[in-house]
Amino acid sequence: MIETMDQPLAAQRVGWKFARLKTMSEAGIDVPEFFCLTGDFFARAVPAATVREALAGLDFTDWPAVRAAAERIRTKIIDGGLRPEDEQRLAEAIAANFADDAVLAVRASMVGARAEEGEDSAEHAFAGMSDSFLYVPVHGVRDAVLKCWASAFNPEALLYRHRHGLSTQDVSVAVGVQRMVFGERSLVLFTCDPTTHARDTVISAGWGIGEGVVAERTPTDHYFVRFGTGEVRGVIADKTTMVTFDDEHGHGVRQAPVAAERRAAAVLSDAEVTGLAELGRRIEALFGCPQDIEATITPDGAVHVVQSRPITLDPARNRVFSSANVSESFPGTTTPMTYSVARRFYWLLNHDYLRRCGVPERELHRLHETMTRLVARVDGRIYHNITSFIRMLDVFPLFDGLRRDWERLVAELDTSYHYSGGERSRRERLRRAAKLATGWGRAAVNYASLRRDFAAFEREWAGIMESRRERDLTGVHPLTLADDYREVWRRAGDLWGVTLVNYQFMLITHKRIERCLERWGVGDSDTLFSQLLCGGEQLRGAEIALSAVRLSEQVAADPELAALFRLKPPQEIWRLLSAGELPEGFTAAVERHLTRYGDRGLEELKLERPNLREEPWELLRLVGQYATRGITAAEMERTEAETRLAGEERLRRALPSAVKRKVLLGLFDRLRTFLCFREAGRYQRSELFGYSKRIIAALGADLHRRGVLAEAHDVFLLELDELFGFLDGSGSTHDLAGLVEVRRGDAARAELRRPQREFSTADVVALSVPEAVAEEPDAGGALRGLGSCPGKVRGRARIVLDPAFADDLDENDILVARETDPGWLYLMLRARGIVVERGSLLSHTAITGRKFGIPTIVAVPGALQRIPDGALIELDGATGTVTLVED
Repeated sequence: MIETMDQPLAAQRVGWKFARLKTMSEAGIDVPEFFCLTGDFFARAVPAATVREALAGLDFTDWPAVRAAAERIRTKIIDGGLRPEDEQRLAEAIAANFADDAVLAVRASMVGARAEEGEDSAEHAFAGMSDSFLYVPVHGVRDAVLKCWASAFNPEALLYRHRHGLSTQDVSVAVGVQRMVFGERSLVLFTCDPTTHARDTVISAGWGIGEGVVAERTPTDHYFVRFGTGEVRGVIADKTTMVTFDDEHGHGVRQAPVAAERRAAAVLSDAEVTGLAELGRRIEALFGCPQDIEATITPDGAVHVVQSRPITLDPARNRVFSSANVSESFPGTTTPMTYSVARRFYWLLNHDYLRRCGVPERELHRLHETMTRLVARVDGRIYHNITSFIRMLDVFPLFDGLRRDWERLVAELDTSYHYSGGERSRRERLRRAAKLATGWGRAAVNYASLRRDFAAFEREWAGIMESRRERDLTGVHPLTLADDYREVWRRAGDLWGVTLVNYQFMLITHKRIERCLERWGVGDSDTLFSQLLCGGEQLRGAEIALSAVRLSEQVAADPELAALFRLKPPQEIWRLLSAGELPEGFTAAVERHLTRYGDRGLEELKLERPNLREEPWELLRLVGQYATRGITAAEMERTEAETRLAGEERLRRALPSAVKRKVLLGLFDRLRTFLCFREAGRYQRSELFGYSKRIIAALGADLHRRGVLAEAHDVFLLELDELFGFLDGSGSTHDLAGLVEVRRGDAARAELRRPQREFSTADVVALSVPEAVAEEPDAGGALRGLGSCPGKVRGRARIVLDPAFADDLDENDILVARETDPGWLYLMLRARGIVVERGSLLSHTAITGRKFGIPTIVAVPGALQRIPDGALIELDGATGTVTLVED
């Protein structure tokens, strides 16, 4: 019934507070030594009838009655004292662990009927409801123990348990008797910002002991450490008083004035704040969730941790957003129309995916609201709503094994926490285990039929688009257009889930490759990974680029055509081509390219941006630039083949086992197939958005003719439901022009904002979006990311925010961007090297660099802020290093 730090100290016996102290001590963290009176010790000394009788029939809405009942229990516990044999055990434990003149801390920790109901559990902190007694002499420990027991029945504690549906009677109390540390400074440290749930460290520190800081009895300094950058910001208070040892009486605490020279001085130095933040991360890693840590610092500078408990993140308030992956498709600001269409696409995509994975219809119905909020528009930019994604995918048991890979490759969270749902009951774990078996069975069926299913998807989608690609919409009634739009999207909703099924297997295979490379000790795996992904079936994006390059070869081979491209602007060349005045073979090849690939373009999913079908002369501009540089399809294909062969040779040297090499190469073959399907699906998505763009543009032109909109293009400042609601009577306003003006003002304000790549909040989202913070360059000017295509090049950095204005990109320039989408491919082929802030080894940028042998580095934090435009830089695609050679 009394356990020391040499014993297990399990939470169900001594409470979470002391179980965690034991865990930290074992990890080498300085925790003052202690022993515990277990909950059984309490149960032996305090008869259960004492509590039951006092609480029988209690009306918890009657506060005076609650206080009276609490006082009756407290009085009986304190007056009841300890049995002689228990008092003897306590005295022996004190004598065995502490000197006769020791000064001790005596702390309570409530132990609930179940582990999750205990004090300092993940669900229930009971913060401040149990009593602690500091600077207690040995002879005062007995009375302090009784008062700790009684504090479990403070009226606030009773009301807390009642309000949370916890038992008010099945409670025991563990008590820790601990060496008292004479701290000069004390602090409370949160490993995440409790107001936003961001992974920034927040520290409140004051002079004296922790009671003054925790109970807010004294003024304190506040320190904020930004996660990732380590930037320290302090808010220094005028600290007039502190809580300290009552040396006059020789025990207990008193309030004392702070020495004049310390009042305005910072309690902690920046170096100490940084060290404490690192300690907090270490403790957080021990327990796997954000922590609320209490510590004191002695005059020698040693930090002694006296408590750590989970910070309770309210899942109803927690929201996490990330643009890390979605910005590849929707870079920068977007219009309300693009957002509303994207939101609908995410819903139908994931609905069909979960349906194909065997999620029952009733679950899909329950998740409907969640799935319509998978993306958000914040300050004009599209973000993944990570919270909604997690809630949706949580119904899918296979996701448990893919969660970390999904978070790394899709969410790419660096600075935010998301709520993961907490511990599951045994019954729920068994239910999920049964679902998991079913899920793997369905996955096996989906895997076996994937190639056939994807071929059927492409075939059916081509049939849907065939009659619509070049359809003239002039004069078609708006209600007819709206009906056709709905029909296309309805049919898409029955097809598109196969692309996510494919993505699921891509993640699984990617994970298996990484594990094999790690298990078999293959060094420099990132570079090798990139090399071995080359080859195989041609990716759709590469196929489109090669088509444009072959057009440039025709231009370069015809002196008259080459001269025309050098002397005439693209619009004039297009006029000549349309009039049939250019060579027939070249004209036919251009028309074939536009028919097949006309929905590709810069920022092609943004409905407000034109694609090649609307501005076909942009294709001719690129063809002319390729012709000038002498790019050839054969050279590009040869580069890719050589990269693949180099990777296979490196694998042969690094992995002598032929069997293991065969396994790895087989996995890479599968991964290349999945990547091929993914890129095909991405272009078909571009076709869906291109079709939507043409329908919506036609509706905008009709409303402009009718005088509803001042300009046809204003239609993109509306949302889809607002547009269709105006047409069919389901809308809530007829003043579309008024809405447009409101949105125009919103767009202007959004352009001035620079929101973070990711953020979290526990408040109204629109009122709690943080501004982005620029990062400082590393010492020596070196930046690091993921090397995606090997090669070392030197050139001038060209910062590109909008590829539409990058026509003068020189062949010696290194493209530096936040992210790219498939429409950037034409521009990327002109660069000497590529550096982007975002992405992974499977992102579009990484794939493009590998396919065409362009040294490429992705995931370089703060590249746009840290690399000056025009600076001479050196890029090493093998090591993932960017060096600033000359500013």
